[in-house]
Amino acid sequence: MRGIFAKIFLWFWFAMAALGVAMVSFTLLSGSQPIGQRWISRAIDLYGRSAVDFYHQGGAPLLNKYLDDIAKSNGIRAALLDPQGRDLAAQGLPPGTETVIRRAISTGRTQIQTTLTWSGASPVATPEGTYIFVAQVHAFRGLLRAPDLGMALLRLAISLLAAGLLCALLARHIAKPIRALQSAASRIAEGDLSVRATPAIAPRNDELADLASDFDRMADRIQSLLQKQQELLGDISHELRSPLTRLSVSLELARRGDQDALEHMQSDLTRLDELIGEILTLTRLQSHDTQRTATPVNLRTILEGVAADARREGSAESKSINFSQAEDCWLAGDPNLLRSCFENVLRNAIRYTNPGTTVEIRLTQNRTAQPQAEISIEDEGPGVPNESLPRLFEPFFRVAQSRDRATGGTGLGLAIAQKVVTLHNGTIKAQNREPSGLSVKITLPLSQ
Repeated sequence: MRGIFAKIFLWFWFAMAALGVAMVSFTLLSGSQPIGQRWISRAIDLYGRSAVDFYHQGGAPLLNKYLDDIAKSNGIRAALLDPQGRDLAAQGLPPGTETVIRRAISTGRTQIQTTLTWSGASPVATPEGTYIFVAQVHAFRGLLRAPDLGMALLRLAISLLAAGLLCALLARHIAKPIRALQSAASRIAEGDLSVRATPAIAPRNDELADLASDFDRMADRIQSLLQKQQELLGDISHELRSPLTRLSVSLELARRGDQDALEHMQSDLTRLDELIGEILTLTRLQSHDTQRTATPVNLRTILEGVAADARREGSAESKSINFSQAEDCWLAGDPNLLRSCFENVLRNAIRYTNPGTTVEIRLTQNRTAQPQAEISIEDEGPGVPNESLPRLFEPFFRVAQSRDRATGGTGLGLAIAQKVVTLHNGTIKAQNREPSGLSVKITLPLSQ
C-alpha cells in the first residue's frame, strides 16, 4: 500500500487502536466507571457473606480453604477480620488495604479502591458483631496466565482485524474517487479531452462528488476553448489566404507594368491590416486579457459620435442614420471598447441595409430596481435566416460567403461586439424585423 490510501488506513487504524487502549487504561487506572465499581462492590459483599458463613460452620480451617479456593479460581487475595479487628485466617492482610478497611469501619458500607490493584472492604453484620471482609485482585492478573493470555491475544487479533477491515473499507471509500480524479487528470494531460470523472464516482453525494463535478466543468471549458482555438486558427488561415493570394497576383502584375495593380495591393493591405487588428482585439477579449477602464461613460454621447461617422460612410449609397434623441445614460465602463462595439454593429447594419433606406438607432432607459440602458440598431436589409440567428455572433460566421466578401465583411465585428457587451455585464441579441431587416438589441446595466 502506498499513497493516500495507506495514510488514511494507517491513521484510522492506529486511532481506533489507541482509542481502545486509552479507554481500557482509563477504566483500569482511574476507577471512575460507576458500573465497574457497583459490580466489584456486589461481588465483595457476596464473597464476604460466604466467608462469614464458612467461618461459623467450620472455623478457621474451613475459612482458609474457602479463601484458598477463591485465590486459585479468581485470583482474589482475601482476609476476614472479626468484630475486634483480628485476622481470623491468619494469612495476613493484602498489602495497601488499610485505607479501605478504615473507611469501611467508619462508614459501615462497602468501600472500593481501584488502581492497578482493585481493593475492597465489605462490612458483614452478625449477632456477634460486624465482620470486615477484605479482598484484593490485580487488574491484569488474568492476562498473565497462559490459557487466558492465548485467549486475550486471540481477542486482540480479532479486534485488530475487524478494525483493519473497517478502516480499509473507509480508506477505499475516500481514496477511490481521488484516484479516479487522478486518472482523469492524467488522461487529459495526455490529450484525451473527452474523459470525465463524474461517471466513475456517480453514486457519491459529498464534497468529492462536487470536486469531480467541478473537474468536469473545467474539462468541458478546456475542451471548448481548445476547439474554439482550433476553429479560430482555421478561420484566420482561411481569411488571410485570400488577401495574400491577391497580393501575390497584384505584385506579379505590378512587375509587368500594370499600374492599377498597385491600387489593388494597397486596398488588400488595408483590408489585411484591419483584419489583423480585429483578430487581435477578439483574441484579447476572449482571453480576458483586456483590462477595461471603469470610468463614467455617457452612452448618448458615444452613440451620437458613432452615428455621425456612419452618416458619412452611408451617404455614398444614400443610406441615412436616424438617432432618436434620448436622455443621458451613464455607466461605469470603457469608452473605447463601447465605441468599438457600437461601431461594429452599426457598420454591419449600414453594410446590409438597402440603398436609400434608413438605419434606426434608439437609446432608452429602463428604470427598474437595477437601471438598464437599451440600445437597438435596426436596418432594412434582407435579414438573416432564423436558423442562423444563434450563430450570428460567432467569429468568422457568415450567412452567405460571397455576399459578405462582396460587402467587405470579415465576420468578426459582431463577435467583438458580443465580447465587449459581456465584459460590461450586458446582453446582446439579434432578431429579424417585419417585413425585412435585422434588429440588434443591446442591454447594459447603468450606474446607480
